[in-house]
Amino acid sequence: MSRRRKPFPFFLWHRRIGLAALILVFILSITGIMLNHTESLKLDESSVESDLILNWYGINPQGQPLNYNLDNIWISQWNQQIFFNGQNLFTHSKQLQGIAKASDMIALALENDVLLIDTQGEVIELMKDVAPAVIQKIGLADNKIALLDIDGNYYLSDAELSKWNQQTKQTTTWSSPANLTASKISTLKQSYRGQGLSLERVVLDLHSGRILNDRWGIYIMDASAIMMILLGISGVWVWWSRKLKMLKKKHYRKHH
Repeated sequence: MSRRRKPFPFFLWHRRIGLAALILVFILSITGIMLNHTESLKLDESSVESDLILNWYGINPQGQPLNYNLDNIWISQWNQQIFFNGQNLFTHSKQLQGIAKASDMIALALENDVLLIDTQGEVIELMKDVAPAVIQKIGLADNKIALLDIDGNYYLSDAELSKWNQQTKQTTTWSSPANLTASKISTLKQSYRGQGLSLERVVLDLHSGRILNDRWGIYIMDASAIMMILLGISGVWVWWSRKLKMLKKKHYRKHH
């Protein structure tokens, strides 16, 4: 019994490369067609709303926002972003511990620091290291801003809110967190995203491979281009080798 000859190695590699490149070629082709019709598809005008994609790009806030209400004002913090009535106000790495209002100024306790703003949401001053220990509570006592740190020390501001002095504890109305409605959470999320993420950006990043990684993602798509070149070379070689084999068979039959 004669052994069946194994397929020519180039044919095997041609098939393997084709299967490996198939998905990448589909992505390149589909995204390429979309980018050729950016205006008609309005890719630059469409915003991505998928939390999965926005999380991948780091545009979506993580966890849940902190919120404090004061009269008709709601001040929230989501990650490191602080909001005044749903609008971006300030960026701070420390956690919001509460808010209090004295006269026409609002004080935001941010662990060791106090951020002063007016009732229109304009930043007046960030006062650093107001308390030596982390501020646990902030409230109002006799129309002055009171602070309580984690060591139990009590501080009371002067009338101008220019400094805080340690004093014995007084009757104080402390600030406490408040829940947010779904519509307000949606407003915060939209403000956090800013301009958002356009569909055109996502398609461009898919086409270039940068959606996977800014540094090495492009090399994956480069690899697909190299695979296409190898497919072309191996395809020509397979065709040429088979043609030579057929010519040899015809030549053999003709002379035998």
